[in-house]
Amino acid sequence: MKLMLINPVFSRYGGIRGHGGSVIPLNLCCLAAYVRGLHSDLNIKIFDAEIQNANHEDVVREAVKFSPDLIGITTNTCVFDSVTQVVLLLKEKLPQVSVILGGSHVSALPDRSLVETKADLIVIGEGELTFGEVIGQIKNNKNNWGAIKGLAYRDHSGKVKINPPRELIIDLDILPFPARDLVENILYSPPPTKRVGLGLSTLISTSRGCPFNCGFCAAQTVWTKRIRVRSPESVVAEIEECIGKYGVRLFNFTDELFTSNKKRVVDICQLINRHDLKIKWVCSARAQKLDLETLTIMKQAGCREISFGIESGNRDILRCIDKGIDLDEALRVINLTKKVGITTHASYILGYIGETEETIKDTISFAKKLNTEVAAFFIASPLPGTRLYDEALKNNYIKQDAKWLNYSPLSNMESVLVLPGVSLQTIRKWHRRALKSYYFRLGYIISRILSIKHWYEIVNLFEGLKIFFKIKK
Repeated sequence: MKLMLINPVFSRYGGIRGHGGSVIPLNLCCLAAYVRGLHSDLNIKIFDAEIQNANHEDVVREAVKFSPDLIGITTNTCVFDSVTQVVLLLKEKLPQVSVILGGSHVSALPDRSLVETKADLIVIGEGELTFGEVIGQIKNNKNNWGAIKGLAYRDHSGKVKINPPRELIIDLDILPFPARDLVENILYSPPPTKRVGLGLSTLISTSRGCPFNCGFCAAQTVWTKRIRVRSPESVVAEIEECIGKYGVRLFNFTDELFTSNKKRVVDICQLINRHDLKIKWVCSARAQKLDLETLTIMKQAGCREISFGIESGNRDILRCIDKGIDLDEALRVINLTKKVGITTHASYILGYIGETEETIKDTISFAKKLNTEVAAFFIASPLPGTRLYDEALKNNYIKQDAKWLNYSPLSNMESVLVLPGVSLQTIRKWHRRALKSYYFRLGYIISRILSIKHWYEIVNLFEGLKIFFKIKK
């Protein structure tokens, strides 16, 4: 049996190429590794249309050439217009082949997604177990879709059916390491905002889920609020495989919250040090409760950058987001991170419900006060599956004619959130002003130039400037 997994293209059809780097489709590699462990006779092809800068017709040609028995496509909201077009073309050329979709967008809107596309099946939530059963049904010519948890499909009359939810995988250590052998690892690189060295890099996931409830975050549509973790031994074993098999020593831990448990972080770092792995990595953390001991051992284990989600410098907007962080504590944590010698990265959202020009000014002012080496400013996007989406829909804050690609938090497309207190044009103006006023400060420029110690920092500087000038005024 032949299985084709597709990472759809976005940059060619509306995204700003480079701002998210060119990162491995880790979710597809995880899925491929799991199902080939169940079905050893599977012939699996991963086609990364984004990294290949392929158009829709290129994707279809690859599919026709491979002649799969099943096609799986990963989705998020911003890329869903592309997915819809690709599925339509695939069904024209390969009408007998089933197409299955997965990811955050279709997990949030399974019934609507089936109506909008010609896809046959949708995996809702965590994909491995459900996808494995789908393949088993196809191999045995059963197609008894009603028996598979976590699946949406059309019955014989064309009516959309949504099965009971799939239980979560509690012990993540049972999952095989991602099938990085199915992609060309040399093609992938991080964005300049998260590059911590020159050479081959990859993503690595050590946990799933996040206990917090930020109003803009769509992670819970797949992972839920419950955190499930891999053992430190499993994490380090995967790192060693990446070093030995692929020559990778640069890592981005993709966990929503890598530092959720101090003991686990310390255990992972101690094991990295004990095995003398000599790696460099970046992770995401919450700007609270981090202490000197944790940050010091993270630095010793190769952590070179931490990304903090600050979101706003205005306390009222933070309450609207339900971010639950204290700005004074955020300042303490980030200053402590700088003291240890770890690069700091902070992200902010402009244009959330309740935003005004004054609250946006507060955010820009606070960003300058934190003075992180990297500051990422995004425009609020009401992604399906989030509380922001539900509130915006309820209050008619979403443009009626908006396409899914307009939901990107950073693009040159007009955004979709129409607020009563501040216009789309005003938010866009302040977004560009935030970037300029932050990065074009004389003191910031001098400090960044003086702090350059490695070649990759010069590369980051020039690649960051290239992306900045791609953003239209």
